[in-house]
This record gives sequence, C-alpha cells and structure tokens, in this order.
Amino acid sequence: MRLPGILILLCLLFLANGCGRGRTLPVAYISEHYYGWLRIEYGVAGGPQLDQPGIFHDYSPYFSESGLLRTSSQMKPEGAELYYGTTMEVRPVPAHMIHARVSSLNITKPDGSHFPQTFEIMFIGPSDVYEKHRNQLDRFKQPDGQYVMRTIQDLPRLGSMY
Repeated sequence: MRLPGILILLCLLFLANGCGRGRTLPVAYISEHYYGWLRIEYGVAGGPQLDQPGIFHDYSPYFSESGLLRTSSQMKPEGAELYYGTTMEVRPVPAHMIHARVSSLNITKPDGSHFPQTFEIMFIGPSDVYEKHRNQLDRFKQPDGQYVMRTIQDLPRLGSMY
C-alpha cells in the first residue's frame, strides 16, 4: 500500500522540477528592484553555468548591480529566462518589463563582421523608464532591423539606475 503513495510523490517531484513543462532554457536571476540595461555574455571560460529551472538545481547566477553576467553556458536561440529572485520567492520577470532584447547575432560592425563575444542585451523596467533610455540602442538600428556599431563599447551602459 505504500508503493502508490511513493509513486505519486515521485510524480509530483518530477512535475515540480519542470520536467513536465518542456522548459529547456537556462535561468538567470535579477533583483526585483533592478531597472536598466543588462548583458549576458556566453561562452566565457571559467564562468558559472546557467541552470535549468526547477527545485533540484545547484546554482544559478544572479546579475550584480553592474548589469553584466558572464557565463560559460552557450547561448540558446531564445536566450535565457530571467527570474526575479528574492528571499521569499522566485518568479519570472514579466514580459512587459523586458525591452529591446537583442543578441550579438543581430549586431555587426560596419564591415558586416560580428563581434567575437556571444551576448544578449536588454532593458529591464517599466515602459516609461525604458522610453527614456531606448535611444541608447535604437540609434544603431538599421532599416533592416540589424544593429551596426564600431565597438562593443558602443552598447548601452550597463547598470541599475535606481
């Protein structure tokens, strides 16, 4: 009679770990009070791995107030999932708080070559705050939707604004 109870418990743990949801994107955490530009640099030797969501994970890196996260994980086409991580809860960053998410695949130098770093950059915050800072990236946007800039230093300045 104990076997059905154990099987039910194992099934619940399996589902709670995200295995039944088809999630395969890596996870990164930010402070709920972070508003500003973020950048994830992928494929950095010695950097922490981004974890998969669920209850059985070792460690998923947090963005510091600098707004830069360097990871040894490889970039997935969809990027990483962003979560607010607090001492009380972990929850996804709502889509309406993520703006101008662009990967290095869409950014080239004037000669058409790509930068050696693999990264994605985005703005986190309410729309009214983003609107005040959107030109920091939009000024490089071309009619075809690609971005052209001379150096990686042309990217928006990272860091929390508050």
